[in-house]
Amino acid sequence: MESMVEILSGLGLCEPVLEYLDNVSDPDKRYHIVEELCKNEQEYVEALTVLKDKYMLPLKTSCSSVDENLVDNIFYMIPEILMHHTVYRNALDRVWTNWDSETSTMGNLISATFSKQTVIDCYLSFVENYKTSGKVIENALTTKSSVQKFIEQCHKESGNKLSMKDLIVRPIQRIPRYELLLQRLIEHTPPNHPDFPLLKEAEKVMHDFAIKLGTVNESQHEEDQQATLKRLELLLITDLAVPDRQYIRHDMVQIMSKKDQWCIWTFSDLIIISSLKRRTGTVTRKSIILKSPTGQDFAENIKHKVWLKVGLDAVEIVKSPTNLSRRNTVDPEQLEEDIGLLNDVSDLITRLNCPHSSLEEIVKDMLSTLNKQLSEAMLRNPTAESNKVDILVTTQEAIYPLEIMFTSGEKRITWEATVSDAKQKLAQMFDKRAPEFLTPLPITKTRAGMQFSCAAPIDGVNNSGYREVWVCNSDGYVGHMCLLSLQPEPIVTLNTPVPGCNARILCICAVPAYSGTFRRKSSGKKHQHQVISQHPLIPRVSEDGPRNSVAEGEDGIEEEEEEKSEKSESESESSDEDTPFPCSNENNEDPMSVDDEEGKIPPPADLPEPTSESVTPNPDPVSSNPDPITVGSWIQDSLKSTMWLGTEDGCIHVFQCTDNIKTTKNKLKIHHESPVYCIVYLDNKVFASLANGDLIVYKRDNEGIWDAENPYTRSIGTVQYPINKMLAVAGKLWCGCQNVMKVINPLTLSTETSFQVISDSDRCIQCLVCSGQGVWMATQQSSKLLLYHATSYEFLLEVSIAQAVAQKLQSADDIIRQHKAACLRITSLMVCKDLLWVGTSAGVILTITMPRITSTTTRGAIPTPTVTGLVNGHTGHVRFLTCVEMTVTSPTVKVEGDEEDDSISENIALHDIHRRSSMAATTTLASRMLVISGGDGYEDFRNNAANESAGRDDSTNHLLIWQV
Repeated sequence: MESMVEILSGLGLCEPVLEYLDNVSDPDKRYHIVEELCKNEQEYVEALTVLKDKYMLPLKTSCSSVDENLVDNIFYMIPEILMHHTVYRNALDRVWTNWDSETSTMGNLISATFSKQTVIDCYLSFVENYKTSGKVIENALTTKSSVQKFIEQCHKESGNKLSMKDLIVRPIQRIPRYELLLQRLIEHTPPNHPDFPLLKEAEKVMHDFAIKLGTVNESQHEEDQQATLKRLELLLITDLAVPDRQYIRHDMVQIMSKKDQWCIWTFSDLIIISSLKRRTGTVTRKSIILKSPTGQDFAENIKHKVWLKVGLDAVEIVKSPTNLSRRNTVDPEQLEEDIGLLNDVSDLITRLNCPHSSLEEIVKDMLSTLNKQLSEAMLRNPTAESNKVDILVTTQEAIYPLEIMFTSGEKRITWEATVSDAKQKLAQMFDKRAPEFLTPLPITKTRAGMQFSCAAPIDGVNNSGYREVWVCNSDGYVGHMCLLSLQPEPIVTLNTPVPGCNARILCICAVPAYSGTFRRKSSGKKHQHQVISQHPLIPRVSEDGPRNSVAEGEDGIEEEEEEKSEKSESESESSDEDTPFPCSNENNEDPMSVDDEEGKIPPPADLPEPTSESVTPNPDPVSSNPDPITVGSWIQDSLKSTMWLGTEDGCIHVFQCTDNIKTTKNKLKIHHESPVYCIVYLDNKVFASLANGDLIVYKRDNEGIWDAENPYTRSIGTVQYPINKMLAVAGKLWCGCQNVMKVINPLTLSTETSFQVISDSDRCIQCLVCSGQGVWMATQQSSKLLLYHATSYEFLLEVSIAQAVAQKLQSADDIIRQHKAACLRITSLMVCKDLLWVGTSAGVILTITMPRITSTTTRGAIPTPTVTGLVNGHTGHVRFLTCVEMTVTSPTVKVEGDEEDDSISENIALHDIHRRSSMAATTTLASRMLVISGGDGYEDFRNNAANESAGRDDSTNHLLIWQV
């Protein structure tokens, strides 16, 4: 009614209408609403009757080319719905015929009809089948011309303006319309009217009914989204289908400094940038249909090569001064229009009889200014500038500033709004989802004194297609490994000593399969090394010594190899586009280096090769590190990921993740003279820190095979200041040397910056994790978290966990509570999605919702986050925290029932799945994750009874598992 008043107001008829409405009483309004309800019901019954009598029955009896089962599928539940509504319509007619505004009621009829289980079942079955019937109709209309002609003839004979498809959708639209009519009827029914409570009850019945139908619609929408993601998996050759992910849109763009055409795919939690893998020659391709929140979208059926795949939270739209200035540039068309108007004004001024010289001067000045702005705008080409957007992509491997040009300014604005909206929805979705505790798993001790030390999930999947987590424990003399297999139910499938490991395992690192300069000619090549002897001395470069640059000859060879590789790949693509292509450079390689020669950003320099000038003797005999000794029969496969274990006796044990650690002889053992404190993988290199302050770097050769015999060594710390913790942050190595943080360039191994975390040099940096542009750390014997900026290195925030732990320990025994509070410290940190997980010496596990940190965030700009203690924890120390994504890749990735996908559906071999799983491991907020903590005992902090029962198992190691 209000919208009608607005329309009539525009015609100058608002006052008469308002006067008329004021004179209409509520009983009369109620009368008209009931009249409308009865008329709508009559029209609805007539529409269903047309469907049954004019379409369904003739198709069954007169059209011999259509099978009866097919007709029943198209008009599924229409006769049953018609029967119920015919009865309901007759009841309404009886009431309407004898209508009395004071006594007649409608709510009881509505409730009686739509609370019937038979009516509910009919509608639910119809909605569930609607998608199928729609496909059947489309298929019949496109494949059988006789059916199409027959339906057109039925439409003419029916005399109805609506087509058959328009009529079939009516049951889905009906229930929401009932809700609106009921709300209007209640609004104009006096509270003392006998129909008022009946209408309120009817409103509740209709609302519950609508929710049930909406749930079915949401389920169908989820199915459509999953089918869309499966189609895109075949185009992009990467894993996409997870329950909470939605495809939103895709845009063809141009990335500055690159000449190829690129596509940016936007999902509810993910951004993918890909290039088209076009085949030479004329090829007929069909478009594929993609379901998006705004309706149907279409994509050309061409394979893409994924260049970058990151979570939506890692993408920042940069609002730099130059960026803002070009957005505010005036459109030349507007300037031309203003100039034209001013010329008209100038002509009018000349007709004035009164003095107008001052007015002429003002108009001339304005014209001069606008003409100057127009000439500058034409030189700047603001139309092209308005199409650009600057984004910053932050990953552990690097920070990528990208300048992207859309085909129009409107598309650029729409994309920015879409990303902003998706980020807000993602944050809201995450705020509503708390970690769900699944189960505690006790781990049998094979030797007395066994304690957990570290754990890591394998990169990718095992031979059975499952995710696995390696859990290390030790009694100080022998290293043990438990294999947690995440089958449909988590189960420990192996608990065995690590062969040849006679010391405590201090660190573990999963290293992905080779995904760098992928060459088909060598993709399956294996190398075997049987090494028992000592190798030539590895030169050492001191921290203060001269820094090397890459040898020109070697760099030239690498660039030539890259050019040859790209050329061979392009030739191979032109002849065989269906070959599965790996998702390149998502985790390991610098994607800026994968490009054509024109406009190419040079690839990062490799590690400096030591020369005689750069080698300086180390004066400290304790920190001297003779050449490592490698032992073992090591058959490497560059397409398989590996697991690296660092021990207290200075050994690095390397296994392939898919091998059985208990029975395999395919292993490598590298001896160093100092304990291995930390192992980190970054940019196709493995960095290991030793207790003597050395940083050891292992590289791959051109075929992706690890060169374990010739690592590179650099002294970053000393015996007094070793690298206790190390982490890859935005393409740099953050090395915690006692109480000082050193930021190392992983290419030159030079210290770019260093800063003191705490003043006490006797306390080291014990825990270190990063998320986006924030780095969280905790020092030894401390209950406080420190937050630093990843690129500006500015201290941002300090968070204390003491109060949150004390709240969880309220039900504990007084002596135990006081003891745990007195020696409280942070023992482990982990980032999973938007949560920082904190393990403590008290056994309490905490979660902190991490603040959003951008490239411009400074101290004081973010509030102190809330620290939440979880109900389930350990009796003693939390020894480690880790997480694993629960996406299982199926060997067959074919979307059933989609004819448009026939040209791209294919079976991908198992080794390709391993490679896909490895290189597509981009965890986002929509990913389903399992969080695993390892520690002493298990405790439920909610009541004393649980504590008493759990106390008997204090010495038993437990793995606790949550789903996020």
